[in-house]
Amino acid sequence: MIQIPSQSSPAGFQNEAVARIRDAQAAVIDLLDGAGLGGARPTDVGRELGLDKTLAWKISKFAQSTDLVKAAKHVPGNGGIEITLRAAALKGVTEERIDAVRSADKALREFVRRQAGDRRSFEAMLAAGGRDERIEIEERRDYYRSGSAIWGVRAKSQLLSLLLRPSQTSPDRIDVVQLSGLVGFERLRSDVPWIIRRLWASDSEGRQEAKFEREPLDPSGVTGTAIPLIPEFCTQPLPEVNQFKGADGVLYDELAPGLVGRRGAVNCISGEIYRSAIPLAWAPDNTTGRYELNLRTPVEYAQFDIYLHESLTNFGDFEQGIYGLIEDRPGIGSGKTHKHPMYTPQPAKKLGHPAMTHSTKIANYAKMIDGVLDRAGWGSIGLFRGYRIEIEYPATPWCLTMTCPIHKD
Repeated sequence: MIQIPSQSSPAGFQNEAVARIRDAQAAVIDLLDGAGLGGARPTDVGRELGLDKTLAWKISKFAQSTDLVKAAKHVPGNGGIEITLRAAALKGVTEERIDAVRSADKALREFVRRQAGDRRSFEAMLAAGGRDERIEIEERRDYYRSGSAIWGVRAKSQLLSLLLRPSQTSPDRIDVVQLSGLVGFERLRSDVPWIIRRLWASDSEGRQEAKFEREPLDPSGVTGTAIPLIPEFCTQPLPEVNQFKGADGVLYDELAPGLVGRRGAVNCISGEIYRSAIPLAWAPDNTTGRYELNLRTPVEYAQFDIYLHESLTNFGDFEQGIYGLIEDRPGIGSGKTHKHPMYTPQPAKKLGHPAMTHSTKIANYAKMIDGVLDRAGWGSIGLFRGYRIEIEYPATPWCLTMTCPIHKD
């Protein structure tokens, strides 16, 4: 017995959505044909029907789109449809063609209301089967604006750069240089303190192992117990940052409340060396290297780089992942939790060897990398190969991950 997907099933929704959109498109195409505008450019449609350029563009793009998601994005509003129909009637288009557009448009709108409630939700439901990057960026930009207003903070960019090389004091371990922070951080409310970093480390089995020596790259940027800032890369006076340890053993760095808006905008960049931080060689409990950047601040752009010393030949290429942090899913039959993947993992962007450090979004970034290498006494970037994740308007809270296989010698 053949089962036809119900309207409430994913296949049923997709099938009816296709039918409703294609019916509406066919009716609009027939309408334009009746007006002598079949296949015409938006400018010609606007001129001949007396429509404003935005409505003419929408009508034309809706009629011509072969992609379902893009077609739904271009559906004119109900008022726009009626303006177009009145203009078509004045051009002598038959009542039958006009009624066909009105009927198909009504059926599409009722389907959207019944299945999704509103247009934007409908577009998101359509895109679930095949993501539309342009639509997603628009949605994430709106999410960033709303999040900024709700939480009272925002930033131009967030960065994390990790440079790894074999330890010179512990042959079986790796030293790590960390460069991290926020650029263009602004408060929209003066009374908001904001946690900007949580610091911990774990092995491939998820066990926390943060017992390593930490050394600031620039001792002059250390005030009290706060995050070790690099004054050269920060705004002046230095941002006020407080550090405390939570009950879970995680170290928290928190920006203190301050001036609102651009007057109080700060660049808060820190740098440290972690001595003998992670194991170098493959082992049954060290088969992969996994590094994370947790994004909890509304930012316009996030960049996560990893640079591997050329001697780390047992470290493979990195894969990038983006995971949601609203709720971790509990593991079945284990004590682990699993973050929800937002996208299918894919290879991280290769920066080459020697690594390219230029960033189009973060001013003087290459200078920062050269600066931390110089402070650490690690030579030039020519000794490193690099990998990058970058994303516009991340939908915080998100976690960016870089994962690579560790091979046996």
